[in-house]
Amino acid sequence: MQTASKRGRPQEADPRRIARIALGLFQRNGFDRVTMGEIAEAASVSRRTLFRLFPSKSDLVWDGLDDVRAVVQQRAASLAGAELGVGGVLREFAEPFLRSLDDPEAAAMARQRLRLLADAPALLNHPTLREIEAVIATTLATRASSDTPPPLVARTLIAATFAALMWWAEHGEGLSALEATRAALRALAPADETDAPTPSPTTRSSAR
Repeated sequence: MQTASKRGRPQEADPRRIARIALGLFQRNGFDRVTMGEIAEAASVSRRTLFRLFPSKSDLVWDGLDDVRAVVQQRAASLAGAELGVGGVLREFAEPFLRSLDDPEAAAMARQRLRLLADAPALLNHPTLREIEAVIATTLATRASSDTPPPLVARTLIAATFAALMWWAEHGEGLSALEATRAALRALAPADETDAPTPSPTTRSSAR
């Protein structure tokens, strides 16, 4: 028999804990083979609670992506009018999150997610990730010197970043996530694009 629950408001389910449990199931059994019912049972929550917190299985993999989108939107608003190259995108949008992976626990969780993405690449089509891509494309649209469509550049940068991080997840012992990503993008773009900060319009005009 179950013991009587304590009086008062029921304890709220912890989305981070549920996502960690789901990732473990996905890693052991494969993403497609795990059901939401199995996740709910393993996490000791009801299916109703699970679907309220995570409307789809892919949302469990991308737990925390809404917070990333909010930060990216804030950064994009502050960069209005700036001309960003490859290095600028990495510096302004990706570095804050990649630096957080210097923490061993965060790095272990990221590696688990990235290995799952490598095995189930369709997960990279998540709607929130596409929204982040659109924000970056809008920021890149201010570049007067490029004839390449900004959405193409944004998607390529995101794809290259994830490819570098997937390599880091499997082979990057001794490298940080940021170091691996910088090295990959440096190999794909000129040094002045990846390493040098892009001056703002104000800086350029004052230098004349």
